[in-house]
Amino acid sequence: MANLRRGTSPHPRSPIRLLARAVFAFALGGASIAATMGLTWNVASQSGRAISTSPSEPILLKPLATRSIVYDAGGNEMALLYAEQDRQEVPLESVPELVQTTILTSEDADFYSHKGVNVRSLVRALHSDIDSGQVAQGGSTITQQLIKQSITGDRQTLERKVREAILATKLEKQMSKDEILERYLNTVYLGHGAYGVEAASETYFNKSVTDIGWAEAAMLASLIPNPTRYDPISTETRDRAKTQRGIVVRRLVQEQVIDQAAADKINDTPLPTQVFEREKATAQAQLVGGSYFSETVKQVLLDLPELGATAQDRYDAVFTGGLRVYTTYEPAAQQAAEAATLKVPDSGGKYFVGVAAVDPKNGAVRAMVGGPDFETSKVNYVTQGWRQPGSSFKYFVLMAAIEAGYVPNDTISGASPCKFPDPSAKDGVYVATGGGKTTTITGQTQVSSNCGFLRLGQTVGLDRVADMANRMGMSTIESYTGDDGSTGLRETPIPSDILSLPLGSKEVHPVNMAAAYATAANDGIYNPPYYVDKVTDAKGKVLYQHQSEGTRVVSVETARLVTQVLAKNVTGGTGRKSALKEQESAGKTGTTQENADTWFVGYTPYLSTAVWLGSPTGRDKIVIKGRAVMGGDYTAQVWQAFNEPYHALLPPIDFEPPEPTRKGKAIRYTNKVDKGGTTKKPTTTTTVPQGFPPGFPPAAPQTSPPATTPPTTPAGDGGTATGGN
Repeated sequence: MANLRRGTSPHPRSPIRLLARAVFAFALGGASIAATMGLTWNVASQSGRAISTSPSEPILLKPLATRSIVYDAGGNEMALLYAEQDRQEVPLESVPELVQTTILTSEDADFYSHKGVNVRSLVRALHSDIDSGQVAQGGSTITQQLIKQSITGDRQTLERKVREAILATKLEKQMSKDEILERYLNTVYLGHGAYGVEAASETYFNKSVTDIGWAEAAMLASLIPNPTRYDPISTETRDRAKTQRGIVVRRLVQEQVIDQAAADKINDTPLPTQVFEREKATAQAQLVGGSYFSETVKQVLLDLPELGATAQDRYDAVFTGGLRVYTTYEPAAQQAAEAATLKVPDSGGKYFVGVAAVDPKNGAVRAMVGGPDFETSKVNYVTQGWRQPGSSFKYFVLMAAIEAGYVPNDTISGASPCKFPDPSAKDGVYVATGGGKTTTITGQTQVSSNCGFLRLGQTVGLDRVADMANRMGMSTIESYTGDDGSTGLRETPIPSDILSLPLGSKEVHPVNMAAAYATAANDGIYNPPYYVDKVTDAKGKVLYQHQSEGTRVVSVETARLVTQVLAKNVTGGTGRKSALKEQESAGKTGTTQENADTWFVGYTPYLSTAVWLGSPTGRDKIVIKGRAVMGGDYTAQVWQAFNEPYHALLPPIDFEPPEPTRKGKAIRYTNKVDKGGTTKKPTTTTTVPQGFPPGFPPAAPQTSPPATTPPTTPAGDGGTATGGN
């Protein structure tokens, strides 16, 4: 050292002179003495804030980026949310003693006796570094490593090494040894995206760190110097990883932590050959093995104002804040929904199936099938897809009519074709087909009469129909042109100026249809669909709690009368293939023009479910087994196949019956154009399927088809987009 001070070193201006002085300073008294020797720096932290080495100023370690955990309705872990660092913080007392001992023995055997810097190790490393004039050996204590991970970074310079040592000594005066060790065990990088011993244990061994043994602990310790170089998974580094584990084991024997017999057993233990990827949502990859439900939850969280005032604040909270997210998701319901979609024969990606199931009592979404496979199609057709509902929209006409004072036994003409004044049409006439004889509202529902419901909608008033739908959370999209000439689509309330509105000509979301039908099951109270019950921080502090926002939309009697009508549609109408064995149900089919979309939306007192089957392009006619498909076909079967096992373990509940109504009477509908005849030249003609589909054998289970991109342009309005059964 004397020669260095006299300048006789081959590297007279090397920063090693500075490091040597620091070593002796630390030996004499730590950072305070080092400071008196001119060794005080401002160290740039990761956040860009200067950190002083002055003993009087505390070191503020940046909070750890910690994964958020998503739980299902039963409290079981279902997904992880994190950004660049997958970390699950665990308290020191949850880390087994054998894990702590193994890592301390390997990395810093004198941890509990030194004051942040192990002078002997540092001097030994210094002697190795002198010849090269650069940092070749570490000699770092666990405290120094924590400083490197949290503040200084790992740039291989002597200046960084000195700063690291000074700050380590300072940190030891701020934090207890146990606090430092806990922080280190939750910070250290161990390869394959895993930060901390808990995430690493899950990644390599598919279990918590609380459950690992000596061999596994030794492997984790062996990764600390260089997780890439000693990666046990890669065939190129596997032998090197085994050798490095052997070095850790030899240290354990030398320190008399284990005997040679235990060492031999560890060395004979095979290394892991794969990493275990649990379901997780990262900022970049969305979901690994993902689900439409988990992705929807992620989007909900990123929009929650309770998690931050800005988008960046919410992002940080979701992906680095260690949140605990409790959802409405029921795994058993999800499994039943996915299995039910196999009722639709494989179409090679030509047709997709969507399912949304909502609890009528509160709006909780219990299951969701957003498309064929999240890995191949990120579009969620249940929450993002805009599709025409066809005759399933007649539910809102029925609601509006009953609420306006009509009763199910009132009669109205279903004669076809039917014609209505339409100022936008060339001849001022809108013409539709699909109907039947004059019969009750219940009868018109059972045959899904287009002309009957068009007349009923006109009688009640399309403004009332649209208002009813909007009060139940419905919306649609429309094209617009901006002031600058740009065009696009925007979400709007359901309009009332569309003559074909009762036939479902406006695009909607399936999940909203499920929630709207749930209103009838809930005696007229509407609850918006939701996915997240509660969000807490890692310590259990509640940050967000869902509050049911039930709104009475119609009277109890209206809801029960509508249910009475729709229940008869299941037992004797177009929805008969949806009928359950023990549990009462109610629902309505829907088929759009050219059979491009088919629906069945129905409910029990327990659950409201919308099933959609359609072309992802929105333009392809659904033809299966050589026959055009309607709402009473596969969608009804899927609904039945999902709800049957779901309700099998629940006690059957009958719908509450409505109070007796007045006797039915004829609904007088007057229209100068609509006189049961035909026009010579109708400008707009709507031809849609109606009545009962012929019977056919159930489809054999098939795998889901690959996904394609949905249309971004809505189908036409007016009389060009309509619904059938």
